Amino acid sequence: MKPMRAFRLVILLIVVLFVIAFASRNSLLQWVFKHEQVHFKATYHLNLDAAEIKFTSWNRIHLSGITVQSEGADTLLVVKEVEIKAAFLRLLLGKLAINEIKIDSATVTAYNLPEHSNLMFLKGDSTVTKGTGTGKTNYYLRAAGLKDKFQRALNTSFQITALQINYRDTVFAEQINIPWIDYDGKKLSGLIVNQQLNDTITLGADVTGQNGIKLSFEHPGKALCYLPFLDAAHGFKCRFKSITADIKWSDNGDELQISPAIAAQNFQINHWRLAKEDVVFPQAQFTGIIKINENGFELDSSSTATLNHASFKVFTSYQTRQDTVFALNISMPETVSDTFFNALPGGMFNTLKGISCSGTLTYDLQFKINTSQPDSLIFESQLKRKNFHIIHMGEENYARINEPFVYDAFSGDQFIRHITVGPENPEFTPFNHINPRLWQAILQSEDPSFMQHRGFVAESFRESIAQNYKQHRFARGGSTISMQLVKNVFLSRNKTVSRKAEEALIVYLVENLGLVPKERMMEVYLNVIEWGPNVYGAAEAARFYFNKKPSELSLQECIFLAAIVPNPKYFRYQFDKQGEIKPYMADFFKIIEGRLVLRGFLNPADTVNFIPRVKLSGPALQMVVPADSAAPAMDEVVPDLE
Repeated sequence: MKPMRAFRLVILLIVVLFVIAFASRNSLLQWVFKHEQVHFKATYHLNLDAAEIKFTSWNRIHLSGITVQSEGADTLLVVKEVEIKAAFLRLLLGKLAINEIKIDSATVTAYNLPEHSNLMFLKGDSTVTKGTGTGKTNYYLRAAGLKDKFQRALNTSFQITALQINYRDTVFAEQINIPWIDYDGKKLSGLIVNQQLNDTITLGADVTGQNGIKLSFEHPGKALCYLPFLDAAHGFKCRFKSITADIKWSDNGDELQISPAIAAQNFQINHWRLAKEDVVFPQAQFTGIIKINENGFELDSSSTATLNHASFKVFTSYQTRQDTVFALNISMPETVSDTFFNALPGGMFNTLKGISCSGTLTYDLQFKINTSQPDSLIFESQLKRKNFHIIHMGEENYARINEPFVYDAFSGDQFIRHITVGPENPEFTPFNHINPRLWQAILQSEDPSFMQHRGFVAESFRESIAQNYKQHRFARGGSTISMQLVKNVFLSRNKTVSRKAEEALIVYLVENLGLVPKERMMEVYLNVIEWGPNVYGAAEAARFYFNKKPSELSLQECIFLAAIVPNPKYFRYQFDKQGEIKPYMADFFKIIEGRLVLRGFLNPADTVNFIPRVKLSGPALQMVVPADSAAPAMDEVVPDLE
């Protein structure tokens, strides 16, 4: 057979097969759709159905009455009509490859209630392996898989009109309307409307080559807009004027690199753990490189966060190669002090608002923990100053406690009364009228290096973090007396990240600039701390427990008062019904006595006949719990000595 004739026969055969396939295309389409139904059910545990599915031209498919239902639950998705432009040759191979899709009138209804949820399909297997058989999460494969799906989605043009999304869980409900979204394979535009808040976000995107995309989210008016669905995470809210993101990625087969450049204007977040009011970032930017490999991820040390005009280098790493290791480094190069303070977000450092300074500041934080060896934890934090001085205080004058002032006494979150810290108050006791053994014993229990440190003890923080991690609870704090004083005098009782961050910065200023002498700090502390039910300050405590003045206290009585500072309300469990201290307290007394000797506060000869005995003789005697009453655990009533 001649070559030309053979070629013609092959062409004829292909044409005949194509004609046959085209003639039976709807049957082929039904077969492919059934295959997709099986795939959906096996992969996602979802039932996919359609009332009608047919070709309207040789490569266009029309579907109507589409539903997606989670197994044994309510319908998740209903779509009125879908038009698909498919790759016909891929369809011949049994695969539905979509080049273009138009969706009209779709409704997503999601429930996540304890006994009424159609989102169980989201709780799949959390491990992805790379043939190791260990079940260990392969972070690269997970990220690369998501990246591949995203890139395939970028190759498909789509148009969506009238999309409604409804969500409800035990504490939250959201209704989002998307009037339209258009994507032509290069550019995306659309609207998102929060119906409950009558709030609108405009969307925009430009695909930049095969490995990049630029995104924009903006509120069209002067007001700020809310990001939807975030409130589902227990009250988290986010508002902004605009957010832009330029994201690039690359994949070499073993490591995925993502390079984001993000900028936000008037970005505001609100969460009860962060602060009691909106935290405001007028201008915020972030550029970085995220590297994801088999064992974890890393934010490259070249990554930079900028708040207003202050910039910080950020490095973080999470690796699970052998042990699980987490590291975080933050550094701020030498920065003009006013630039630093002006960059502090609103809503977090309210007492510093309006402060003006001279000089420069530099900051470095290093943190690293091996979760298998938490005692080897690394924690170093340093804020260094150069020619730094406060020119003008902000909303609060931290030196005001050098003069008489009024202290607001609280018991937990409950306000008790005002206390004047000064001679006008007959209960006020000057530092030199208090038995030195009292403040010396408190130091050995609470803050041994108070007279030497500048507000912080890094080793104490390190040990606290390690212990809290090992016990998976807040078992030990790392606060110094300086930090306790600043918290109680200048700040609210809010247990937020904001309050803790502001506390640390105020302590730095007070201690490093010598705004308040150590003796005055201790004097204030001894006159305001809680020592029992509505008992505040050394004078009230000495009278309540022993019917004495602070200058008349014995060594044992001073040690007892030091012992109850962390938990003053538990004093009654430490005594029998005769008012004698219980035997288990003897070890604490001996430890404090030994530390007083070691640090030169006590002469060893003066402790030869030391007996750890205390007997109540004041009004507290009437409040002790009978010996047969149940007492709390030992670690609740005996301070955790550092």
